[in-house]
Amino acid sequence: MSFQMNRLLHVLLGVVLAAATLVSFSISSPTRAATAPAAALNQTQICSSQGLPAGYVITASVANTFNCPGSFEYSWTIEPPYNNIGACFGSGYPAPYFVTSINTHSGNLQCAGFQGSMTLTLPAYNMSVCNISVFWEPWVIIANAQSASQCEGYGVVVIAQASEGMTICGNSPIPSGWTATSSGGIASQCSPYSAKVLHHVAAVAMDTNASVVRYVRSGDTAVPLTTEN
Repeated sequence: MSFQMNRLLHVLLGVVLAAATLVSFSISSPTRAATAPAAALNQTQICSSQGLPAGYVITASVANTFNCPGSFEYSWTIEPPYNNIGACFGSGYPAPYFVTSINTHSGNLQCAGFQGSMTLTLPAYNMSVCNISVFWEPWVIIANAQSASQCEGYGVVVIAQASEGMTICGNSPIPSGWTATSSGGIASQCSPYSAKVLHHVAAVAMDTNASVVRYVRSGDTAVPLTTEN
């Protein structure tokens, strides 16, 4: 066999081995994007001086004077919320999520500059939430829990969607379009607050030429107001 032919065979063999190695690496080493958790794909790092964008929550915070120079600067990991997401307690959170637990001692999140961690959950009927939550309409308080361990002393309440004739607690917000009248006593589930009864704020036209009667809240009673059409 000539020298040129022998050299050509060696070159071809090298190409085949290189291709086989590349295929083997591709099969055994999937890309990072393919194995990354779905939630991580929506995460973004920003500096605390930028402020939290609307529709995001802070899921981690670390002191970072290199990428975010300044005396009190932090690097935040932010992402859109989802049900039961862990976030930094004390950071903002969007509607309609409620705070369902708080951990200021040994949370699983690194939240430098915050009070600890919290869990944000989409509302559901008879769900227990921390009473420091923002109460998004039309959710109301139907009970005050005696144990507040899940919220570390901030208090626990039970929520439900507003409905006609529903008994709510005196510390409940009143959604727009509703009024609450006194039930005349203190319900055990609402202690130490009194119980109230929810009613729609109604507007009824007697006829095309008559007055319109509607009811508005005045203290613990619903007061009828009469206006001309």
